[in-house]
Amino acid sequence: MSKKANPFPLLENMTVKLVREYLERSQSIIMPLGVIEQHGYHLPLCTDALIASGIGRLIGLKTGIVVAPTMYESFSGGGLPGTINITPATMAQVVSDRLVSLAGQGFRQFHLFLCHGGSENTRALKDAIGINLRLNPVFEKVLITLFGIWDCDPNKTGWRKAIGEGDWHAGWLETSLVMALRPDLVRMQDLELDKEPWLRKQIEHPDNYQHAQKIVDDPFVVPRMKQHPEIKVGVMGHPERASAALGRKLIADIVQFASQRITAIEAKADGVYKEVAFTPTPLIFDNL
Repeated sequence: MSKKANPFPLLENMTVKLVREYLERSQSIIMPLGVIEQHGYHLPLCTDALIASGIGRLIGLKTGIVVAPTMYESFSGGGLPGTINITPATMAQVVSDRLVSLAGQGFRQFHLFLCHGGSENTRALKDAIGINLRLNPVFEKVLITLFGIWDCDPNKTGWRKAIGEGDWHAGWLETSLVMALRPDLVRMQDLELDKEPWLRKQIEHPDNYQHAQKIVDDPFVVPRMKQHPEIKVGVMGHPERASAALGRKLIADIVQFASQRITAIEAKADGVYKEVAFTPTPLIFDNL
């Protein structure tokens, strides 16, 4: 009988027995977070989740840490066909429930690997983690890290370079990563960009894909934010500059940085919370 392939580091492919054996030697877990959203005509809707899954698995292999199933559902804000939006509050609650469930089984070090930004999404996630650590006793000795993929750029050749060029979304960076991970899903023959001035506006700021509407134009009236109807493709950047070779180099840098940082953090983790410097965030009244 042929020997079965080792399902590690993917939690969903492991058995109860294998997870129990893992928990005897480690209580750490990596949690990749993505989204299903518009990525132009040349990249799949699962781009962020695909990147989270692929790179998360490589980090797990390098660190010896098990990797949870990728979370596909999140808040995009986009509205082009195929995009799936769940509210930031729901996304944050699902992540919280996952953390509570796994903490109850004995996991103690959680490394959240966030591969979808979005200002609303990120704020809700950080708030939820902070409130759980503050209020839920199951997290009394739990360590939680939050790695944005954009933070894992030690050589400043990836996200830092891309953001400086306005390559926010479905541009050369994400296209290169998908070319390296799943070239069969890249359709450069269908590459198209939004017409000007909409492409330029989105490169200037990623939230420029939205427009604001009010029933009454008054400072006390909350605006309704929606994707601008003139945006038909949903690319913010320069995907024509992408290459698989660049993608492989960027992935290697991300995996190396994240793995080293996680290893260093875990080497110091003793399950005891200690006093650290605290600076309050600006008050909402500061502009009065």
